[in-house]
Amino acid sequence: MSALFAQTGLHLSATDLCTCFMTQNAPFTTAQTQLMRAEYKAALKTVKPAMARYPKDPRFANLAGLAMCGLGQQRAAIAMFQKAIRLDPKFVDAQRNMAQTLILLDMPEKALKLLERMVTNTPGDEGAHYLQAQALANLGQTEAAEAAATRAIDLAPRQPRTFNLRGVLRTTLGLTDLALEDFEAALALDPNNVDTLVNISLPLARQTRYDAAQDAARRAVRLAPAHIGARMRLAASYVETGDPAAALDEYRQILTLEPQNSEAIEQLATLQSREENAALSKAARAALKHVGTRHQDRASLNFALARIAQQAGDTGTEARYLNDANRDMARVLPYDAIRDSALNRAIMDRFAAPPAETGAKQPIRPIYVLGLPRSGTTLAETMLGAHPDVQALGEQITAGRLLYPLIEAGTPFGADEIAVYLDKEQRMRPALPEGIAAYTDKMPENYRLIGFLKTVHPEARFVHLRRDPRDVALSMWRGHFSGRALNYTYDLRAMAHRFNLYAEIMAFWHRLLPGQILDLSYEDMTADPEAASRTLASYCGLDWAAQMARPEQTEAAVLTLSAGQVRQPVHRKSVGRWREHEAALAPFIAGLDPALWPGLER
Repeated sequence: MSALFAQTGLHLSATDLCTCFMTQNAPFTTAQTQLMRAEYKAALKTVKPAMARYPKDPRFANLAGLAMCGLGQQRAAIAMFQKAIRLDPKFVDAQRNMAQTLILLDMPEKALKLLERMVTNTPGDEGAHYLQAQALANLGQTEAAEAAATRAIDLAPRQPRTFNLRGVLRTTLGLTDLALEDFEAALALDPNNVDTLVNISLPLARQTRYDAAQDAARRAVRLAPAHIGARMRLAASYVETGDPAAALDEYRQILTLEPQNSEAIEQLATLQSREENAALSKAARAALKHVGTRHQDRASLNFALARIAQQAGDTGTEARYLNDANRDMARVLPYDAIRDSALNRAIMDRFAAPPAETGAKQPIRPIYVLGLPRSGTTLAETMLGAHPDVQALGEQITAGRLLYPLIEAGTPFGADEIAVYLDKEQRMRPALPEGIAAYTDKMPENYRLIGFLKTVHPEARFVHLRRDPRDVALSMWRGHFSGRALNYTYDLRAMAHRFNLYAEIMAFWHRLLPGQILDLSYEDMTADPEAASRTLASYCGLDWAAQMARPEQTEAAVLTLSAGQVRQPVHRKSVGRWREHEAALAPFIAGLDPALWPGLER
């Protein structure tokens, strides 16, 4: 099967071949063969006269649509699929192909309307449920998409593509254990599927199975050396595990395959020296001229050029590129200040009194390292993870994934909900080694959920990182984050609004839980790592270990933007760096509420 049909799910039916002895089936069979060989121009040339000769045969319009999709003419293909469906309203292949093409054109709402009719009329159609899952996923309705994929698997339990899709959806939902089961099922059916190998790598890493994660990515690259996604995932795994030289080789290889790949250019700009980036600057500017209106690609290239200007000490040029990069990201991921404020209030309204510690005490204590992103949470967790009795788990999405829907729906958090939470948390959490006393979860924005976490884990410790908000803002402004959770970082006024909400809710938790949250200053931690690590150990009920004061020696993988920084000796180069960018940060600084940020140097 050609790559087009294997990757998109566009459907070439073999059922019509039974009538191939009829005269009009000769061009049909020829065109079908040409499509399978990815000879799209030839197929279209074959189909067009057949459409004129046999105007009532819907198959030729369907084949014309498939050929147009292969040629990148998806909008023209839609008209062909519509024609085929008008000629035969029960033509399932044309309906599927039209739905898939609408999804590819980023029109999932229209695809979903068509697919809802299909699954109603033919509930046993596995392909329609599969496409329904894709459309729902594109609309951000991940849970509904996962349910649709499950229906497709129930109807056809030997389709690797559907296990792979459900695995991706479950990864997004934080159901890492179930996602791995799906990817493993897909590989059992199709052991050499490159996309599945790429997809399984990240959840393996999240389960701290770093060697297996890297092996999956390596195998994908061996099977398909020109597969950009496979090489991107392998390069990322090298960054995560502290092998920048290998990562550089992979990103450079990607640029030989795709010279204007914006993500590879951005990653190279982060990893390369100032001298190496001089040549990359030309490539980034050239790519920027051809990227058009693809905002995320434009953002990646502008972030790359900003990094290169930063290395050169050109603050003005860096500021211009950062403005452009963040503006593009804000267009794609706008911030909803009203919704965010309402969420803060809804959380605080639940805790008129200290949380009742109704959860059962666990033998292994969770340590939540939290605060604003880029405030030093990775450094603090690395110190803790250096202790032989502590397992560092990195950023776990479990708490947010389970609690935010409950908060937004106003659902009570009583004994039944707590029991469900603990059960799901245990299934979603990576396996813990024998003999440890504690594990860390350094999802920074768990600061909003302290009351809930204290309820379910009375023995938990909360390490709160504090850092000058202007230095945090500068670091965020320079950062290109994955996902929607940090969309406020792309607008300076939105960032100030969110920082104020953070200061408000942290002050609330301190009043509610006096003496139960450790405030750790980033500035103090970088000034005296040994003293900070001793404070951490004491608060967490651990005997201090000397290696905690040398976090740069860690061999643990890091899956965040701090992956490269944490392996450098602890330094204070970024302390007070905001002053060099005060003009650029002016809208943010003006937006900070003095009542919530007392003592800031003005």
